[in-house]
Amino acid sequence: MSSLASHAAKSGRRRETQPRERTVPFWPVGADSFWVAHTVAWMFIAVFGFASRLAAFDSVGLAFALTIVLDPVGFALTALAHLVFLGRSGFRPVAVAMTVLIYSVLGGLLQMVLAGWVKNHLFVVPAPVMAGDPAIPVIYYTTVFLAWSIAYFWVRAEIAARTERAQRSEAQAAAMRAELQHLRLQLDPHFLFNALNTVAAEIPERPQAALEMTRRIAAYLRYSLDKHNRQLCPLADEIEAVRAYVRIQELRFEDRLQCTIEVDPAARSIAVPHLIVQGLVENAVKHGLRSPAETLQIGVRIRRCFDDATVVEVTNPGLLSAPTGTGPTLGLANTRRRLELHYPHRHELSLAQEDETVIARLLLRGSACSV
Repeated sequence: MSSLASHAAKSGRRRETQPRERTVPFWPVGADSFWVAHTVAWMFIAVFGFASRLAAFDSVGLAFALTIVLDPVGFALTALAHLVFLGRSGFRPVAVAMTVLIYSVLGGLLQMVLAGWVKNHLFVVPAPVMAGDPAIPVIYYTTVFLAWSIAYFWVRAEIAARTERAQRSEAQAAAMRAELQHLRLQLDPHFLFNALNTVAAEIPERPQAALEMTRRIAAYLRYSLDKHNRQLCPLADEIEAVRAYVRIQELRFEDRLQCTIEVDPAARSIAVPHLIVQGLVENAVKHGLRSPAETLQIGVRIRRCFDDATVVEVTNPGLLSAPTGTGPTLGLANTRRRLELHYPHRHELSLAQEDETVIARLLLRGSACSV
């Protein structure tokens, strides 16, 4: 019962730590940005309206009175419209268009009534100054409210689209990180399985060699654990992991396996994906053992090119056309997929035959992407 309870508690904790579904707010950039933009827009409308009224009525006092009454009301009406639509989604386009049209016309009529009240009760001026079509405020403010509404919903759609793109990019990045983690978890047990089988085969006849191999495996696993949470590591660290792997194989095959590693000093500090070189070396050892050559000579050469590219070449004796099974090895398939994620459209991995030597050539352009 206690184990079941513990399992249930762990499951509950896992469920609690799962990210909740995120919703896109109506104004995701924050309330402050809306009110700043809203205030600035109405200040511009007020300045333009004052100049228009001054030209129409030729009275600074009347123009100022109409501006000081009508534009704050317009500010309040559009602010109220924002609060009404705030947080709401799923409106049909036709319903939105009808609502905006009715709201704009009613707002214009209200402004016409207020303009008449200001002219007739609040500000007394001679008759020629009062001349003007009373429908002008309706047309003017209806146009203002329609323009405000169009701009408002356009900004809403643009922000929602940007937020959706950002969330999609975040989800894609999370998926790639999960896939990379899965690939790394897949690679380490693959190597460990092969290494432990090698140790088990050596224990009966060569216990000292098996003991040394066990120590080398422990050192390699320590390196792997140290880099567990790091997608990228300096190439110098990656070469040390390759040396540890090769040393294990040299203990197994004694004099038959020899490995030379040449690294351009300019390339040692370059950040590369963790365990990206070992897959090529492991593949070379595996297929090189099938060759009839008495000595399995593995060569690793890494150089830095002038065009910000890094070239890794791994050679082994044998024939490229030799039988390789029903499909690509786990190491190479893993390496290809990780290269696609870390160097999208900026890498080349090829296998070529030169005389009786197989060459795996890896070209990396630029810096690795960290996802």
